[in-house]
Amino acid sequence: MKRFNPSFLAASLMALLLVFLIQAVPGQAATHAKTICKKSQRLIVYNPAGLLEDGTYVDEMLKKRMTESKKTKPPLAGVFPKTKMEEVCIKHDAFAEINSLFYKRGWSDGLPIVPPTAERVKAMLQGADLDPDYVVSKIDPVGGQATIEKIAVNAVMAGCQPAYMPVLVAAVKAVMDPNVNLRGMASTTSPDVPLIIFNGPLAKQLDINSGSNALGRGSRANSSISRALSLIVQNIGGSWVNVTDMSTLGQPADFSNMLAENEEESPWEPLHVELGFQKNDNVVTVVGVEPYHTIMGLGHSADGFMRLIVDHLKASDRPYQATMILLITKDTAQMMAKSGWTKEKIREYIDKNARLPLSVIKEKFLDNGTGSVLGGIPPWVYEAKDPNMMIPSPFIGQLHIIVAGGTGEKTALFPGWLGSKSASRKIRVPGNWDELMENVNQ
Repeated sequence: MKRFNPSFLAASLMALLLVFLIQAVPGQAATHAKTICKKSQRLIVYNPAGLLEDGTYVDEMLKKRMTESKKTKPPLAGVFPKTKMEEVCIKHDAFAEINSLFYKRGWSDGLPIVPPTAERVKAMLQGADLDPDYVVSKIDPVGGQATIEKIAVNAVMAGCQPAYMPVLVAAVKAVMDPNVNLRGMASTTSPDVPLIIFNGPLAKQLDINSGSNALGRGSRANSSISRALSLIVQNIGGSWVNVTDMSTLGQPADFSNMLAENEEESPWEPLHVELGFQKNDNVVTVVGVEPYHTIMGLGHSADGFMRLIVDHLKASDRPYQATMILLITKDTAQMMAKSGWTKEKIREYIDKNARLPLSVIKEKFLDNGTGSVLGGIPPWVYEAKDPNMMIPSPFIGQLHIIVAGGTGEKTALFPGWLGSKSASRKIRVPGNWDELMENVNQ
């Protein structure tokens, strides 16, 4: 007769418990999945993936789609304990091993992420005085729920500071406004990503860049807040490359695409005031945009500069732009203001002069069917007969003019994505704001 072995029984029970935790129904999942490893090797990290209302992880839906389309990347899609947190056994380097694990699960944008440990997520949650389980919004394209806690996890991964949380929460609300059409933007073949425009006095406090290299490197706030929103759309919303995100080329702005308007040096009313907010309000405006192209205004008068802008617009391959962002640098804006140009006068000039003869419009958009595919051309254009009749090119739904950037006569046009208009949200500052600001590392 074999002797009873207590150690074997204990080990078997532990193994069964681990299998249960990994395979548990999502809605009934434990908070913390434990593994069997030495205490010195354990690292507790949060799960950044989104959950649907029924408790299903978006990763499970994505894995199903991958299986149906015979796609194998990411290789560990859907392979994780269905819990808020898990203990990971670290062999040598926690940072490298968590990065490798998250990348294989589809939770990384390809750049190194900050491991979302329990301590880091707890600290990030101090930036929002809301319940961690409070659902800010569902996130397209799959519909995962962006709870405060899930937003905080992805904010940690992106390198945010707790004081950035109010901005990020407002950006999440704005990007899910129906006008932005995130579902289309997150799954289109076009290279479109959200652009975040910040207005308000908090820009200085948080060191959100509105000046030199505003859309480039060098600003922790600009880079990490924008990257966090991208990770939220990816991890919570389920926008996975070549699974749901079918962008033909993509664009580098996927990693960072945020700036503040240079309100101090602008001669005109700032964007958020034009949109109906108060001057001292802190506002986030989000719109889907394609890669921008620059306009060199060196040596041009104000009138000559406007002719350059019109020429660029007339060269557009889109008959209709739901939104167009015209970013004018401070030097050019001040030069134009001295010559009597206002934002309204700029818009009127563009509407009057960014036009092409019907014969050209027909060749570019009508005869080849492009106009009907892309949409936005009014019916009266199709009915027009005079080949010399001047037609707006493109038709622009909304034209936002902002001032930002450093010294130099460079201007940028951001074509909005075909189905995206802007949406703005006022930022709600938590009650512990002064404490948060004391700990901001600029």
